[in-house]
Amino acid sequence: MNLKKILATVSLAMTLPATSFAYGELWYDAASHLPQFKKIVVYPINYLNEGFKIDNDEKSETYQVNDYFDKRFVRKLKIKTVPLGSSLKENKEIRTDEEKYKSLYQNFSSEKDRATTVSSVTAANGYIIPQIFLDKLEPHLSPAKTVTVQMKSWTEEADGPNGNRIYDEKTWNVTHTIPARELILYHMGIDYNMYDREGKKIMTYRNAEHTYGNNTGKVGETIANAVENVYGININGIVRGIGNLFGGKKSKPLRPDEYKVELFKSIVDEFRKDYKDIQENFKDNKQKNRVGKTIGFKGINLPQNVGSDEYSLKSVYFGMKDMAFKYTDAKIDYDGSGNARYFVQGDISYYSLDRQWIEPYATTRNNLLSMQQSDWYDAYGNKHTRTIKKYQTEIVDHHGYWQYTATVKGTFSLVDDSGRVLVTHSATETDDKTADAYQHLMKDFYKKVNAVISPKSK
Repeated sequence: MNLKKILATVSLAMTLPATSFAYGELWYDAASHLPQFKKIVVYPINYLNEGFKIDNDEKSETYQVNDYFDKRFVRKLKIKTVPLGSSLKENKEIRTDEEKYKSLYQNFSSEKDRATTVSSVTAANGYIIPQIFLDKLEPHLSPAKTVTVQMKSWTEEADGPNGNRIYDEKTWNVTHTIPARELILYHMGIDYNMYDREGKKIMTYRNAEHTYGNNTGKVGETIANAVENVYGININGIVRGIGNLFGGKKSKPLRPDEYKVELFKSIVDEFRKDYKDIQENFKDNKQKNRVGKTIGFKGINLPQNVGSDEYSLKSVYFGMKDMAFKYTDAKIDYDGSGNARYFVQGDISYYSLDRQWIEPYATTRNNLLSMQQSDWYDAYGNKHTRTIKKYQTEIVDHHGYWQYTATVKGTFSLVDDSGRVLVTHSATETDDKTADAYQHLMKDFYKKVNAVISPKSK
């Protein structure tokens, strides 16, 4: 995707914690004490801006989705939750006073009004609203393609009179047609917004997946085979016949759209891991001594697609400050209130997740045709067993597919208070997520910075 050349220079004075994350685009306000939250209200899934999805039938897909999201907190993060999406079945506190909790579902004119109600009813530290902003199936054709494949045959002999050897090697070319296949590409994206007791937004997190899934029947077998051929991953066992995401139907043999439930779980698991990092790194960072100089921050020139997107924008600034803490010994002036001697400034020219069509292709794998064993005796009368194996390669089809690659291009510099440039780092980084590619860039930059300003390097 071609980006416009317009760069928007923005400057944010966010109070940021010192942690390092992967997977999604994350920001949170350290002044909110989010890592120390003990009780939060978990709202039901907000689906494509259609409102909260709630179903109290434990067998329904809506209930299972909400229940799964809540349990990531309870079982893994040790946070007490008020799970509004599965409240009647799971939360005894709500069951005993159901009428009181109904007030949390009403339409509020502002998050401040919602927060007031949440705080008075539950006494929670805050609340989180997950929203599915992307949910799409993309059927597409991998066309037939004729290719030339080099084949090979050979014989391997082990522990024979002539030792171990390979002989009768032959190679030849064959013309092979990779058949056309109908495939399905799944897209799902989830935003998470957390608010405190005053209705102030204290965390944003965005994550999305674009993947080939599984299905039952002939089409499902094709999809599963395609994924295994392309990625080397057997996905047949990961689906368990759960109904479609919000279809309200009972469990049936897995259909294409039903794989989205498993995809939802995968994205939720990634969020839980990053949230766990917030908790753990908060404890670790309190014990990390700052003995170096003080680093402050100026601005970053950003592509228009980042400067106009709340989640990407906050994540970029979060990473700039977060990685400074992680990979330098300097004191970090997060909000511009300190007496910084050094300043970080940057220019990101490209920050995007793009896709590329990979044409169908064929490879070969070794196929054992036969094996024979026979005994023989050497000159000393010792018995040996000779094994002769004959091999011939066989063709493996790889259907065409869409490959997603995140690319971040940028230049970051460290300047002193006189404007003199001390360190410059330019790079193009790639990964499967833009947030990860960006972190590669910042990690290498701050390692250079630390070598210049750290007392240990003097």
